[in-house]
Amino acid sequence: MKRLFTFIFGVTLLLVSVSATAQDRDLKKEYEEFRNRARKQYNDFRDRANAEYAEFMRKAWERYRVSPAIPIPPSPDPVEPPVFDPKTEPDNKPVPYEEIIPLPQPVPPPQPVAPLPPPPTPVKQMFPFLFYNTECKVGLESGWKIRLSDLSEESISRAWTMLSDSRYNSVITDCLKLRRTLNLCDWAYIRLVREMSEKYYESSTSNEAVLFQMYILTQSGYKVRIAKTNSRLVLLIPSRNTIYEHSYLNIGGVKYYLADQSLKDDTFHIFDHEFPKEQFISLQLEQPSLTVSETSDKEFVSECYPEIKVCVRTNKNLIDFFNSYPRTPEWNLYSEASISNTLKDSLYPVLCNAVAGCSETDAANRLINFVQTAFDYQTDGEQFGYERPLFGDELFYYPASDCEDRSILYSILVRELLGLDVVLLHYPGHLATAVCFNEDVEGDYLIIDDKKFTVCDPTYIGAPVGNAMTAFKDVEVIVIK
Repeated sequence: MKRLFTFIFGVTLLLVSVSATAQDRDLKKEYEEFRNRARKQYNDFRDRANAEYAEFMRKAWERYRVSPAIPIPPSPDPVEPPVFDPKTEPDNKPVPYEEIIPLPQPVPPPQPVAPLPPPPTPVKQMFPFLFYNTECKVGLESGWKIRLSDLSEESISRAWTMLSDSRYNSVITDCLKLRRTLNLCDWAYIRLVREMSEKYYESSTSNEAVLFQMYILTQSGYKVRIAKTNSRLVLLIPSRNTIYEHSYLNIGGVKYYLADQSLKDDTFHIFDHEFPKEQFISLQLEQPSLTVSETSDKEFVSECYPEIKVCVRTNKNLIDFFNSYPRTPEWNLYSEASISNTLKDSLYPVLCNAVAGCSETDAANRLINFVQTAFDYQTDGEQFGYERPLFGDELFYYPASDCEDRSILYSILVRELLGLDVVLLHYPGHLATAVCFNEDVEGDYLIIDDKKFTVCDPTYIGAPVGNAMTAFKDVEVIVIK
């Protein structure tokens, strides 16, 4: 009887197992069918969007005149920074401010209008190129080049239809993969697509390369436009942030900046049509993961704290990338960018050791004296011949720095090494910082969101925290979070 029961129980389990397996197969089949239907709907939607885009390209493009580039406002930095008199007593005065610029919200990167399916046949060739000496490759065969017979609307429309072929999905997918693996911000991604396109078409002035860039960026989710003169195409890039020194076209109240600054034409014909889910670029910067090409060692020493002595190297590839970055009046973008891991590896251990066991005030004074005295001072006009704020790494590369550069670096060090909230103070022609300490600190201060921020000026040589420059004691500032 017991054996019979065991047999029946085993058969029952087998039947249940078979039934469950069959049910699993049915569920899996249903899921695959659903996924295929969804993928087809996505593909159909994207195909229709590109077909509609090509159709609009056939229509006459509207004529626009170029607006001149917005120049960087001159900054009347002092030829020599003032030196603090150690006999000066702190004033403990509130600093007047007229405006608070809020902390910008992180902007997620644009995404394709629909998931990109793999090409119908495997890609036979990977196209290699360098992005700031970083080896990259994308699925792009040598025989896939499009050719424009002329710059008529009809010719450009036909080329767009050719680019819409599914075989180009591989290059878009690989570019987006590089965006993730190299940690590329929007501007870096635009530069990567440009480098790849110009290398593929073997020309920095190729109209086909410009159209190819526009296609990849559009399919990647970016809001871009294209314009033409009698002989050239140019990519137009609208930005969430103001960009200096780039001519632009005002289209519907939006500034579309010319990607190619070498073009001097004053009139363009524009193709202005939205692609679904397109998104403005943001100049918020992430540190790109570029191949490291170390510069030679440079030594920096604090005058008051000679034990703060660092010998650092920077990544020349990163410096070259910063050299291409658009100039913008939004100082917080430079501070938020932090510094590279290459620089942190040699700088932070020394600074952390120097402030270990110190009070917040003493630690902040050690860091501010390092920034005040370890770097040579020059105005941008003296060093570059034009106004140019520096990213944190650049202070350790170029021979000198000025007030905004030092304030940007100090804000990074205070935030990351001391864990304290810090704001930038934008005076007329000057930039400083203010720090929210957890302990009581004497000196000039601001009350922001019911919190006390004490003035810390990285360009007032020898001044400890709490001392605003004499010339700016009663000057209203703009607070930049």
